[in-house]
Amino acid sequence: MIPTYSALLRDVSRQKRFIRELLLPELRDAMKNNDGTLDDEDIKKITDYYGFGVPAIVGEGFCTLRGYPMNKSERIASTFQGALTGLYDDFFDKTHVDTNVIREMMENPAGFRPSTSLGKLFIRFLLKVHEHLPDRGTFGESFSSVFDAQMESRAQAGSDISRQDIREITFNKGGVSLLFYRSVFEHRLASGEADALYHAGALMQLGNDIFDAWEDSRAGINTLVTSCNNISEVKEVFSEQLGRTLALFGQTGYERRNISRFLHKFVLGISRCHVCLNQLERLERKTANSFIPSSYNREEMICDMEKPTNMFRSLKHYLQCKELSLR
Repeated sequence: MIPTYSALLRDVSRQKRFIRELLLPELRDAMKNNDGTLDDEDIKKITDYYGFGVPAIVGEGFCTLRGYPMNKSERIASTFQGALTGLYDDFFDKTHVDTNVIREMMENPAGFRPSTSLGKLFIRFLLKVHEHLPDRGTFGESFSSVFDAQMESRAQAGSDISRQDIREITFNKGGVSLLFYRSVFEHRLASGEADALYHAGALMQLGNDIFDAWEDSRAGINTLVTSCNNISEVKEVFSEQLGRTLALFGQTGYERRNISRFLHKFVLGISRCHVCLNQLERLERKTANSFIPSSYNREEMICDMEKPTNMFRSLKHYLQCKELSLR
């Protein structure tokens, strides 16, 4: 446990320093002539979430699995790739940019002339990624898969979507997203790695939906959480997917020692989802043992992982799952 925490603290510290030195100057420059399309939420996503978490958590995980550290070129690419993620989501969810225009930006950033501050920053970041890509073809294919998954996810706003369709959309969105983040790293995929990463990404997307249950329910988005009758249904899917993911990583062509180190990090991160699921499950007692999101308030549904009690509960789940991760 202690070596895993120490490794995570080291990864976090390294990326925070990198953000201060490389990313913040870019943001300060971009905000000088902001036309209002960039807001505080965008900046927070860049510095505190995607631009931080993609390289510090996801990227470092890839490097743990392969057995040697991230180089500077990979860190630059992963950082700016993470930084553009929230901006990319804005095109679909906030500014509602025409999908043909989004495609053009993705495929020809050097030749595209954006008209908004949001678009300019996205292009700026994407060009930074391109400068440090080991294989532009692989990156382009994976980015295209992310676009397709984003388009498919629009169906989740409909009232007639089945839970099976929700599951397929959710898992695919998460799976292709994790492979997208993998595409900026120089080492080749090991045998079985693509399948393992796809299922890990699916689990991570389910985890996001677990924590986003309040926002999704208010926005009318159908996820496996907001559309369930009982949280036990989600727990079962989560448990099955976790077991499948751990087994797949055990079958990859990496050294057993590196797989073990990676899975310790992965399980430690994903264990927080159990805490949120248990919190949501307790709410069912208020509504005749059925999960009805519209009946609960924000404070009841938002799981604050900064609370010491929740941190302890997450650690407890990690310790319980640790042996499973080493099979």
